[in-house]
Amino acid sequence: MTLQASKLIGKNFAEAFKAVMNHEYRFYTFAGGRGSLKSSFISVVIIILIIKFKFVNVLVLRKVSNTLLDSVYAQLQWAIELLGVEDSFKCTTSPMKIIYKPTGQTILFRGVDKPTKIKSIKLKSGYFAVTWYEESTEFTPEEIRSVNQSVMRGGGLDGKYWFFDSFNPPIHRDNWKNKDLLIDKPNRYIHRSTIYEAPIEWVGKAAIEEAEYLRETNPRLHDNEILGLCTGTGLSVFENLKEIELTDDEIGHFDYYFHGVDWGYFPDPWAYTAMAYDFAKRTLYIYDELWAYKKGNPETSAMLMQHLREGYYKWYTNVKPESPAETCMKLTPDSAEPKSIADYRSYGWHCHEPKKTGLRDYGFKWLQSLTAIYIDKRRAPKTWDEFYSYEHEKNKAGEIIASYPEGRPDHHIACVRYAMEEVYSKRGY
Repeated sequence: MTLQASKLIGKNFAEAFKAVMNHEYRFYTFAGGRGSLKSSFISVVIIILIIKFKFVNVLVLRKVSNTLLDSVYAQLQWAIELLGVEDSFKCTTSPMKIIYKPTGQTILFRGVDKPTKIKSIKLKSGYFAVTWYEESTEFTPEEIRSVNQSVMRGGGLDGKYWFFDSFNPPIHRDNWKNKDLLIDKPNRYIHRSTIYEAPIEWVGKAAIEEAEYLRETNPRLHDNEILGLCTGTGLSVFENLKEIELTDDEIGHFDYYFHGVDWGYFPDPWAYTAMAYDFAKRTLYIYDELWAYKKGNPETSAMLMQHLREGYYKWYTNVKPESPAETCMKLTPDSAEPKSIADYRSYGWHCHEPKKTGLRDYGFKWLQSLTAIYIDKRRAPKTWDEFYSYEHEKNKAGEIIASYPEGRPDHHIACVRYAMEEVYSKRGY
């Protein structure tokens, strides 16, 4: 069977098709808007994989089993018809499965609402080389991890696996799938698609016209539902947040550096964040972080010393290796724990106690007012996640609560506020 993805689904999926057929990755994530054909593509390549590789059996999953028949089962039937191989497949609904008649390879459908039925699955031959999580936002990370572990027990040492997950990115930035997309993972291919790249004869002019109407009337909803972008709810605290990739040389040539610490143990972590500030441009650059759970002051101090000695001397051009890192920088912690401050000073840190001015809200307002907050999320992923996900809350009437939310993860944000207090507490900055 010689097939071209561009002729089946469209040019937007050509690279993905090549990657899947050549098994260039193990994990394939398809994030796209409504009508973007991501599920159509996955269903087509699953049928092709079954025909091409005799060891391939397929497990197709939805969160709830009663949604399988009218979604993924129907989608795979459609793919079989598209490829013109109806005579080679037997489709049954009781039990729900699709069998490739020449070899007996099987596509099984399960809901994760009945996990015991997944663990108890037995195959006559081969293993589940392909697993597809449709609407993967419905699953929890633990559910996916558990299924993957069960599936990968069957292929032996040389087993090949393809894990597909498809979803429309949720509007909320703190949804776990949106956060997951921001993480660079080895052996994972991420594909994004929209209805605008799909062949017009597939989606129809009416669908395109509806999408364009939504663009005109509700741009934020259009960007989420049609473009598949995580737009947030419109309640983001930090609209000035931007990504950046900083080199060691760039980090070493800022004029002003600041370092903050938030005391913690468990369940709140101890946290450290490093940043630089451009006074002229009113721009903040965040480039480093460290955190720990269940570690006392001696342990966190030692961790931070080691961490800084590994990176500090290569970053800062004006620091000599013979000068201990902890004495070269000013560390600004939370003032609420004087004992911890005293401990750090006894360990040799230049631990600067911030003013007890009660400037929490003012600190947030100042951060919001900056021209930009640049974060290198490769170097400071948790800090990025906190700033990115931090949203205003609403009351029961749907009205925005003016104060800044408490109880959300903001440990690295706190580090930034402590470190920068000496700047924003002075008039003119």
